[in-house]
Amino acid sequence: MRLFIAIPLPPDIVHTISDARQKLVHAKGDIRWVDPKHFHITVKFLGETEETLLGEIASRISTATGQVPQFPLELEGFDRFPERGSPRAIISRVLSPDQRLTKLHRLIDSALGEIGLPMDTRVLVPHLTLGRVSSNRGLNRLLRLLQKHDLDYFGSFSVTHVTLMQSTLTPEGPQYISLHRADLAAPAVKP
Repeated sequence: MRLFIAIPLPPDIVHTISDARQKLVHAKGDIRWVDPKHFHITVKFLGETEETLLGEIASRISTATGQVPQFPLELEGFDRFPERGSPRAIISRVLSPDQRLTKLHRLIDSALGEIGLPMDTRVLVPHLTLGRVSSNRGLNRLLRLLQKHDLDYFGSFSVTHVTLMQSTLTPEGPQYISLHRADLAAPAVKP
């Protein structure tokens, strides 16, 4: 099973980003645009994983998320990934002002590493993938649009849970199935 752990986006954010992305689509670059119904923020990609581990993975994710209070995320601007060289993806930046997204990632990564799953060796770069670059056709025009809309603001939302997802690759694109929801702790009460 091909698995990943994701933060789903609320419908209003999906709608806002999908509408704003049309500016980029009109550039007619050779991009495979992500279907808005598949928009998510990846916390950890597990890749091919034994189905027998599903119960343990779900349990460990729930334990990790229970240690992190709900937190806000913001989505801002259009960008490319990587920053230098040939771009592979068109993204929107995800901002976690208090770094709880990084803490959540570390706790999940560590919990799953304890059962033998590979731990991440790279620093988490939170982002929302909007499209994948297929070729350089129309890329210069698209890169100019990215610069023009670098600081567009798409909104904020509160992260209340993560979802363990199964991804099946098909010729029509990936198909996602939600396997487990793990809730974050209640938000911290301010005095």
